[in-house]
Amino acid sequence: MLRSLIFFLTLCLSSLGLIFSQNDYELNQAASLEASGDWEGAVSIYKDYIKRNPSEQAYLMLFNTLKNNGEYKDAENYIKDAIEQFPKRVEFCVELFLLYEQWGNEKKAEKYFNKILKNLKANHSDIVRIGNAFLSARRFENAKQIYLKGRELLGDKTAYGFQLGSIFLQEGDYESIAKEYLFMLESDSRNLPQIEANLAALFARDSSNLIQTVETQWQQLYRKHKNNPYFSQFGLWLYTQSNQFDKALEMAKYIDKTFESNSGGGMSDFAENMANAGQISTARRAYRYVLDKGEECVFYQRSLIGYANVMYESFIQTPDKGERLEELKKLFSLVFEKCGYGKESFETVLSAADILAFYDNQAEQAVELLERCIKTNSFSINEKAEMKLLSAEIYNRFGDSWQASLLCSQVEKDCKNSPLADRAKFFKAMLSYYNGEIEWALSQFKSLRASTTKLISNDAMEYSVLIAENRDDDSTFSAMQWFAAAERERNYSNFEAAYQYLDSIERGYLYHPLFDECIYLKALLAKDKGEIDVADSLFKSLLLKYPYDLTADDAIMQLAEIAEKHYHDLNAAKEYYQKLILDYPTSLYVTQARKHHRRLENY
Repeated sequence: MLRSLIFFLTLCLSSLGLIFSQNDYELNQAASLEASGDWEGAVSIYKDYIKRNPSEQAYLMLFNTLKNNGEYKDAENYIKDAIEQFPKRVEFCVELFLLYEQWGNEKKAEKYFNKILKNLKANHSDIVRIGNAFLSARRFENAKQIYLKGRELLGDKTAYGFQLGSIFLQEGDYESIAKEYLFMLESDSRNLPQIEANLAALFARDSSNLIQTVETQWQQLYRKHKNNPYFSQFGLWLYTQSNQFDKALEMAKYIDKTFESNSGGGMSDFAENMANAGQISTARRAYRYVLDKGEECVFYQRSLIGYANVMYESFIQTPDKGERLEELKKLFSLVFEKCGYGKESFETVLSAADILAFYDNQAEQAVELLERCIKTNSFSINEKAEMKLLSAEIYNRFGDSWQASLLCSQVEKDCKNSPLADRAKFFKAMLSYYNGEIEWALSQFKSLRASTTKLISNDAMEYSVLIAENRDDDSTFSAMQWFAAAERERNYSNFEAAYQYLDSIERGYLYHPLFDECIYLKALLAKDKGEIDVADSLFKSLLLKYPYDLTADDAIMQLAEIAEKHYHDLNAAKEYYQKLILDYPTSLYVTQARKHHRRLENY
């Protein structure tokens, strides 16, 4: 008996599966006929299908086929039938409205929209679905009326503010966007994270005008909401969005004093955000504000570490190091005295070792610091791998490439199939390259082109192409070895030695495919030395002589950076980015150039 029941159920389920399969097959068959041009055959299948199985999907597919082929009356009848059969599928009403518009019957479309509006109920789900359907069809005015009517029905003046904000942006109505979002903030401060997230998306599409309008509206309201911490937080966020970092810092101070009992917590977060955004000067002043509260401040150690890290970045970016080296060393010593050699001070350990080795001629002390930390249990495997890679760089810089290679092999073993392992492999390949083992380096670069780390993959590809295209006539790499040595010396700031290797190439050959690379590297050397005019002239010379060689797009990016950051000529920078986009569409820099070009258009 039980076996018979199981058999019967199995048979029923199998039959049901066959029905579903058959149904799917019929709809797919109809869609295929339509795609091949036989829309009438598709309509015949859809209509027959609906008689047996009146599903939402079938109605919609039939409706679209009829509408797309000008059978408006038939389409109208079927979508009306669908609306009646599936009253919960409120989007069908929008389809009928759009049909009337496509049909060219504006009066009928307007009349039907008014009917939709009149029949709208105080049902949040239906309001959103109908409004979003109009939005998807880019009928922004209709969507706006739906949301405003829905707001009225629900008795909630802040409802659908985010959807309305998107519509106002399409209409260019920045004042309404500002009022909408600020009213939501006034009504419920819990909206702040969502307001900032949505406005950030809108700013990305039209930043300067919209930010200015929102800021103006906020300033008017801020006078009466000065005691509301959320309005102050929003102002802080606005100032950072519009790159008004001095004002942002003053607002962060006000928030700390007024709402956070001078705790320094919010200021510490602000400083960290500024550091991550590359705003070193603002981050430095923010951290300094917390440190001035003294060691009794809960956030003192965190701010001390952050302060040391931004001071290191500032030191690296400043050509004239001067007395700042000793100040930085004292700061590192203070960090280790107050915070120890723990996980929190990991970045400071790396920075201190870098300074000791490469700026203070104390390579042994740098390696000792790193080895001491590697031996402790305070750091993760990945953090220790970072320290080993820095140690490898120090060893290589001072002539022990064997020890450097050994450390890289340890990282490969400890961090298999990870970005750190790929970095170690790439560094070993660079060691071979710098040491003139060009064939071996080429094989390593080729294997790294499949790296999951995009930066390493791109660099490996670049060096693979560089080596492959610059063999000497006798299939050796004599000139390439000199060029690699020049890159090595530049990497270690031995500028005169680098120039000598490049001069050797230019003197040793009447012509060599590396000549454009030599000009490019000389330009980089001039830029490293702060000789911006020389660098600018060399990059321009490269473009004139070798406009189609591998270094051309690199030179354009360099020229754009010089124009913007050194000459403050935004129009010239924009022209360079545009040239790269138009003349070098396959360049790896195109995406980056588009972002910069779009950013400069807003100034």
